[in-house]
Amino acid sequence: MNTALGKDQRSRSRDKKKRRLSLRYLAYLIHSFMGLKLTLLLIVVLFTGSIAAIQQELDWLIYDEMRAEVQEQRISSGVLLDRLQAAYPDNGMFFFRSGEKYPHLNAHARFIDDTGGWRHAWIDPYSGEVKGDTALLSIGQFIGYLHATLFLPAIGNSLVNALGLLVLISLITGLMTFPKFWRYFFKPPRTANLRVFLGDLHKLVGLWSLWIVLIIGITGSWWFYQDPFVKYLGAPSIIEPYPQKPLLSYEELDSLEPTGTPDKRPVAEIIQQVQSAYPDLQINIINPPEHSADPYEVVGTTGELLLSEWRGHRIFVNPYTGKIVDAFMVKDLTFMQRTDMAVTPLHYGTWATGASDLVVKLFYFCGGTAMTFLAVSGLVVSYKRTRKAARKAAQHSPLLTKLYKGWYLIRPWGGPMGGFKYLNLIAIVGIAVGTGIALTLSGQGTKGSGFLYQEQTLGPWTVSMNAVAGLLEKDLPPIRPGNMTNLNVALPAEALDKIKFIYARVGKPRTMRAPGTLIHGPIGAKHVHLSIPRKIDNKSELWITAVTWQGDYYQNQWSLMPDGKKTIDAR
Repeated sequence: MNTALGKDQRSRSRDKKKRRLSLRYLAYLIHSFMGLKLTLLLIVVLFTGSIAAIQQELDWLIYDEMRAEVQEQRISSGVLLDRLQAAYPDNGMFFFRSGEKYPHLNAHARFIDDTGGWRHAWIDPYSGEVKGDTALLSIGQFIGYLHATLFLPAIGNSLVNALGLLVLISLITGLMTFPKFWRYFFKPPRTANLRVFLGDLHKLVGLWSLWIVLIIGITGSWWFYQDPFVKYLGAPSIIEPYPQKPLLSYEELDSLEPTGTPDKRPVAEIIQQVQSAYPDLQINIINPPEHSADPYEVVGTTGELLLSEWRGHRIFVNPYTGKIVDAFMVKDLTFMQRTDMAVTPLHYGTWATGASDLVVKLFYFCGGTAMTFLAVSGLVVSYKRTRKAARKAAQHSPLLTKLYKGWYLIRPWGGPMGGFKYLNLIAIVGIAVGTGIALTLSGQGTKGSGFLYQEQTLGPWTVSMNAVAGLLEKDLPPIRPGNMTNLNVALPAEALDKIKFIYARVGKPRTMRAPGTLIHGPIGAKHVHLSIPRKIDNKSELWITAVTWQGDYYQNQWSLMPDGKKTIDAR
């Protein structure tokens, strides 16, 4: 009786062990598949991500224009932006960043130069001295954009986000294949041979970098659901819509200056109003108006945790009267909105303040470097494990060995990555091409590319335009039925002072109450994202309508498609 019972218990124990081994082996297969099939892409994203954690500090060391000598008193952010605009009168400043979180960093604003290139203008926040300007794609910024988008048109963000989910799955399956992993935090790697050493080191580094792998996996998966599932595939959003920026009403605009063009208040007055209403607010970002009904947007924080400089309290100010129009405070956000705001500083390690900021970023840099090592070492270990067949072939013929090794690497199903090696290589080539385009865009922008709409009169002024499919797609057809196009509009400064609103539309407007889509942007960078109807032909027309502050209307039209006269294909 006892013997039979003992056999039954041993049998159940063996079955349970087999199930554990089966589950562990399945987890190993998933871990290997996830970690190997997109290894090259993963290495690029992880390596650039580790540097992206310290991209600002890297640029600070390289560019003199960014460095400030700390003094007791900072100048108001509004005064700084006014001085920058005065230093670059022909180029509208936008996206001003105060840098108050970083005492040794100069403040800066973004602008588009006369050739169409994107640049940053820097100003000392203590002395008010303009320090010059640098290209948008500085070394650090270049690495940061590469990490976020791979410079791949349309699919770059989605692909990077997908790798975040891949990292999370690799973490879970890696721990499942490593029973009682907590015992091995201080176990040195064996040194029997290179494969064994790298395998043990892979596990050891993986254990010590669990914190960063978990952070990157969760935040990347969060973004992966937003892009592409919510953005492109129609999945329901788990984040409630954020409040929309309030715009000035037609009645408010009409009451400003019935007989002429109203003057906007200096930015210094705008910021003074904000600081009077919110004395504890640290102003991080100022977004100037991009059209006549647009208010100033001031973004700041009051010591909240896990908030990036770019998101926080949003204060909107009437640019003509200086009165606060509305304010969206962090305390009024829903749980999911607040969680969404916390994802970016968690992912990039920008959530600390003061002296601890650099320490945290260095930890993230080390963590990202460790993750890069995990991807590389995993590939090497897998490659060495799969060389057994080649070693067997070596017993018969050295020539056969070389042929087998070559065939093993190039055949679609060969090597650790299998057929995915070609997908990796195609992506790497795409990244290289996209990088070249991005560098060109940084210096030249998209002016003069795509479809050129030649200069014509618009009332007493002239206007010209060009249409491109997108920043990284400027060589693609810009006008595609059912898609959006980016229309850049060039107007003289005197026209911008007199024009209240200017619109673009495919087809002649049926009424002046709805003349098209509003053209907006800073001086020298007016643009509009224009929807192209599903049905267009060579007779389709692009119409521009301008409305002055005095109520006058001016219109003109171009052939939407190239006709060799008014519209030229410059690709």
